[in-house]
Amino acid sequence: MEHRHTEAAKINFSKLEERLWQINDPSEFTYINFKGFKESPTLIVATGGSKAAAHYLKMFLESRGTICEVIEPRDYFYKENIKQFGSLVVISNSGKSNGLLEILKSFPGSSYLITSEYVESAPLFDILYWSNSKYKEREKSFISIVPTLAPMLMFLELSILKEAKKEELSSEDLIKINKKLKQLLERSKERVDNLNFNFKDTNLIQVLTGYDTSCSSAILESNMIETGTSSVVIHDKGSYCHGRSNLLFQNPESPIIYLAHQMKGLDNELFPLLTQEYPNIFLFHTLDEDASIFWKEYYLALQMYFLSKKIADDKGIDLTRPEYNPNMVKKLYRYKGEM
Repeated sequence: MEHRHTEAAKINFSKLEERLWQINDPSEFTYINFKGFKESPTLIVATGGSKAAAHYLKMFLESRGTICEVIEPRDYFYKENIKQFGSLVVISNSGKSNGLLEILKSFPGSSYLITSEYVESAPLFDILYWSNSKYKEREKSFISIVPTLAPMLMFLELSILKEAKKEELSSEDLIKINKKLKQLLERSKERVDNLNFNFKDTNLIQVLTGYDTSCSSAILESNMIETGTSSVVIHDKGSYCHGRSNLLFQNPESPIIYLAHQMKGLDNELFPLLTQEYPNIFLFHTLDEDASIFWKEYYLALQMYFLSKKIADDKGIDLTRPEYNPNMVKKLYRYKGEM
């Protein structure tokens, strides 16, 4: 099937910085006020691009001593230990995906919905909207760009708030954050622009990741799969040493995207060995950033978005408006029945 490439992806990425500033406007910033998280295990429900934000939130909450688990919406109805969780967080761009409101209303503990738009709610759960009155132009996209980065930005600022032991961030704090984000956007784009590789004939991408890069790896995987750009296999670095390396042996030309915030013992053994044996190993890292893990993972997430765009551009695919089977989408994407 021949792909029809349009300008939508370029438009969305050119306005990425502007949209983040709109959301992070100092005059309309919304503060997160989670209640009860430290006292009880927390379940985080998300799918698609929101699942990346869910992994980011999980990392933050666990840094505060909270036990967390990230699941898909359908999993909720089949888990046997739901009553063991005291708090529930649902992350959804629209807040209307099938099953989400049912989950929120049925959960016995504290419930929170993080979304971009108004959703008619019951008094049984709290709603946090990351959008504001200045965020007027909606992103026309099949995948989530700002709808993933926006809640992540709020979680990042929550980590900054907690680290500084402040009740709230000042306008000056938000301006400094925006300035740093601008630098990270520029550095992320530059890193991908300098990548000397064409993904035109790539049909398999392998990603080497770990707990601290679970958010960024989820972004790349979701973008590639949901647009039909390439098959993606995610490997835990430790598991890769126990047989999973055979996939690369059988597909030696497939690109390996190696994610790292720091190079530890296994990285110093594994990465040089991969580059010695195979031609297409690419390190995406935050070694040039001296900041908290939350800044680092946001930085790496930005790199994965620009990498996703490059891969799609090389293959002549519009990252935001991919071709799809209309019969399948009509029946599956709009399904509203029992989960």
